[in-house]
Amino acid sequence: MAREMTQAALAAYVHLERAARRNHKFVLDVALELPAGATVIFGPSGAGKSTLLDCIAGLLKPQRGKITVDERALFDAEAGIDVRPEHRHIGYVFQSLALFPHLTVHDNVTYGLANLPLEQQDQRASEILSAFRIESLRSGKPGELSGGEQQRVALARALVTRPRVLLLDEPMTGLDAELKASIIQDLLAWNARHKIPILYVTHSSDEAAAVRGRIIFLKNGRVTGQTASITPATQAPGR
Repeated sequence: MAREMTQAALAAYVHLERAARRNHKFVLDVALELPAGATVIFGPSGAGKSTLLDCIAGLLKPQRGKITVDERALFDAEAGIDVRPEHRHIGYVFQSLALFPHLTVHDNVTYGLANLPLEQQDQRASEILSAFRIESLRSGKPGELSGGEQQRVALARALVTRPRVLLLDEPMTGLDAELKASIIQDLLAWNARHKIPILYVTHSSDEAAAVRGRIIFLKNGRVTGQTASITPATQAPGR
C-alpha cells in the first residue's frame, strides 16, 4: 500500500520491480517529497537513478505508488491513474541530449510549441535562448556546436514549454568542471525566477556540489540518506 505523504510540489512514492539478470531482480522503492528548487539524486551506477526519473516522467509504470505535482495526480496505482508522458508537463533532458541534427537551434527549441502562434513561438525562443546565452546560435545546427552549446540548447528546448518539473539525467557527461559549473549557474538563475522542482541525476560529487541543492543519496533502489548540500569530498552513505 502506498505510504502517506504530506503535500509537496513534487511527491512520489514509487515501487518498481524489474528483472536485472538471471534469477535476480532490481527493486526500486523510493518515497520523495520535494519543494521547488534543485535536488540532486546522487549515487553509483545501477542505483536506480534513471529508473526513478523514468517513473516520474511516465516512461516506466511502477507496480505500486503515487506521483503528484502540485496536488495533481500523474500516477496512482490504487486509483488507476496513469497520465501519458506527453500530458504530464515534465521536461526531460537525457544524457544523449537527443537534439534533432537536421533542425536549427531555433527549430529545435520551438519543436514543442507547434500549438502556439509563430509570434509566441519566436518570443518564447528568444527569451530562453537569451537566458542560456545562446541567442547568437539560433541559426546553427547541433553538429556545428560545441558540447557545452549543445547542452544549453537541450536545456532551452526542455524549458521553453514551461514544464512543471525538470528532470536531468547526467546531462553534463563529457564536459569539463568549469563549463559544467557555468551551465548549472545559468540553470539555477533561470529557476530562481520560475521556481519549479528540478531533479538532477549524477554520480559525480563535483557536479552535485555545483548544483548547490538538497541531495538524496540512492543505492540499490533505496534512499540511504539526505543532506542539504554536498561538497566534492562527500560520499554517499553506505558506499
